[in-house]
Amino acid sequence: MNLFLSRGCNERCSFCYAGDFFASATGSRKEEIFSHLATYAKLVERAPPMPIWDPNVDELTLTYFASRTVTILGGEPTIHPDFEDVVSEIHRLNLGVTIFTNGSRPDKISAVADKIHAITINGHFAHRAADLGDPKRIFANLPVGPSDDIIELLTTIHNAGIRSVVLAFTTPVGGTKAEVFTPEDQNAMRRLHQAALAFCQDHEIFLGYDCSFPLCVDERVAQTRCSSVPVMDVSGHMTICGGEYSYDKGRRHIDTFTSLTELHEYTHGLLSGLRTYPSQFEICNQCPDFNHKCHGMCLAFRDRSTPQRASV
Repeated sequence: MNLFLSRGCNERCSFCYAGDFFASATGSRKEEIFSHLATYAKLVERAPPMPIWDPNVDELTLTYFASRTVTILGGEPTIHPDFEDVVSEIHRLNLGVTIFTNGSRPDKISAVADKIHAITINGHFAHRAADLGDPKRIFANLPVGPSDDIIELLTTIHNAGIRSVVLAFTTPVGGTKAEVFTPEDQNAMRRLHQAALAFCQDHEIFLGYDCSFPLCVDERVAQTRCSSVPVMDVSGHMTICGGEYSYDKGRRHIDTFTSLTELHEYTHGLLSGLRTYPSQFEICNQCPDFNHKCHGMCLAFRDRSTPQRASV
């Protein structure tokens, strides 16, 4: 599960697809957050044993494997005043803890380092990774666009000792000046990807792909199944990652679920609903792999100004 701890952020990245979403931060008392986490932990505790791992499992089953870990998201989660207490509480509830961060508050992370299983740092801030502890437990999520210098970015990641990188796509949406993905961009991304592959092979870096990465840049890229659901906000309401920025149907409270299965079926229903909307990019809408092999460059890039498609 992902915990959307804070909308606030101390960076203003031009590539952030959340756009204006972070303009208004929301807060909650830590006692309320603890209560919602305890409710979730009880659902996990009562859940049946996990199935045997199979790399070809469907998304709903895959989510069960992610349910025993809470990934703390933002904004930037470390700027939340109760960050350390929230990490400690998740650990106390016998759930794993991972952090998605820009690395700007290493003091906050080091204070609870013994309770954190893994850290994902935004690859554009990989120069901060040295202050976050053992590089073996640090991963980089690297949002890239057609004009980025991929070698410079990967060199910084490599020099930080990070050996696992997940490529994402940077096209921002959510604001009033959303960019578009064009065939020219596609060609540029193909060149970028070839350079990334060569660099990672030469430097023994594992290269993976976020669901926002356009698969059409290379037939060898395999779409990762979505394990970003469910997402809980600080008020205890459930939604889906990506949908939180543009989809208003995910507002069911954690207290209303009687089982982990019911929770996952609900959030995957939201996932399916959001996929009925076309992409903001015509190059995706015209592709036969859209919504099949490819997620259409992630849910955040759906166009809700047009009518829904038939169910997929």
